[in-house]
Amino acid sequence: MNVIRGLIFNLFYSMSVILISVPVVLIGPFIGFRGRTRFFVLWTQSILWYLRIICGIRVRVIGRENIPRQPLVIVSNHQSTWETYALYHLLYPVCTVLKKELTYIPIFGWLLRWSRPIVIDRKKKATALKEILRQGQNRLSDGLSVLIFPEGTRVPPSETRSHMPGGAMLAVKSGVAVLPVVHNAGQHWPAHKLAKIPGEIVVKIGAPVPSEGKSAKQLNAQLEQWLNGEKQILLNNGS
Repeated sequence: MNVIRGLIFNLFYSMSVILISVPVVLIGPFIGFRGRTRFFVLWTQSILWYLRIICGIRVRVIGRENIPRQPLVIVSNHQSTWETYALYHLLYPVCTVLKKELTYIPIFGWLLRWSRPIVIDRKKKATALKEILRQGQNRLSDGLSVLIFPEGTRVPPSETRSHMPGGAMLAVKSGVAVLPVVHNAGQHWPAHKLAKIPGEIVVKIGAPVPSEGKSAKQLNAQLEQWLNGEKQILLNNGS
């Protein structure tokens, strides 16, 4: 049954990509960046609605009051495709760090590019880090928070992976705080699997962590400890 739910969801998801692309392509050049991102937010909302109605996947957010008004760096664990949509909606206005291959996908890639992501080549680690720092500072100065998945790839809920320092380095270099976010989406939308498992995705937003007086290494270690600890709590509690 979970596979059937996944098939139906994928059908509606594909239709939504086409439907949202039509107005964006036609009027996108005339409504500016903020207007285009509003379309993107509406699209991500529709995905969450499809998940709830078709797949029985609900979302509960803990710590919403910790989201500040000023732009900052956001770090989140990466388990699923879910967070790439849901966190954009939840933490708007925000831009994400993406591997360049995603922007090559017809229609979907166009939508991504219009959300002003930081596009990197993961095969060139030194260049990728420079781009995160350079483009990240530009996005922060434009009033956008920067969302980074420091694990670098999707990691199963029961596993951990060392965090890359890009997010911490950007925060220290820019003098902004870091907002830690953890979730258990991989328990309901597993990576590389068709099945969608009913239940509740829990998102926990921690208090912003100041970067002042810390090295990037210290900040990265503090954030990694928090994310891994909270991820384990969500895994133990189930949903």
